[in-house]
Amino acid sequence: MSSINPDVIVDVTGEICPIPMVEFRKAYVNAEKGDIILVIGTHEPSKKEIPMAAEGAGAEVLKIEEEEGGLWRIFIKK
Repeated sequence: MSSINPDVIVDVTGEICPIPMVEFRKAYVNAEKGDIILVIGTHEPSKKEIPMAAEGAGAEVLKIEEEEGGLWRIFIKK
């Protein structure tokens, strides 16, 4: 587990498109500048799409962690 302490956690484990992206965008809109958003999921395409959307919105992708079994965590700073 990472040493980064998120301000917002979005758990979309087991969800498929478009739910992970929709939930990330809701969290991003509601987050304050400087907040760290942690997105946790299992949908492989979302692991690629969410960082691209975050960077496109001007956010910084701090770290992407992957575990065996397909679970991933993406840390994004708004």
